[in-house]
Amino acid sequence: MQEIQDILRREPSRMYSREEILNLLAPKKKDQEIERLLAELEVTSSLSEGKSDVYSMCRGGTVYYRWNNTNNITS
Repeated sequence: MQEIQDILRREPSRMYSREEILNLLAPKKKDQEIERLLAELEVTSSLSEGKSDVYSMCRGGTVYYRWNNTNNITS
């Protein structure tokens, strides 16, 4: 999980697709493990109502992840 968060923190304003993260971590981990961690991040993000460290969204059937640098901002 830490490796995924490190990728997202590098460029907090950039959104990474699931495939990009899989490719970046492929030399270190198995795809199944990465997929499980990404799914966990996606669920946590959707249940946390903006209070999660990771923001995820789906566009055109592709899931994107971004470091949620706005989780301390109140509306």
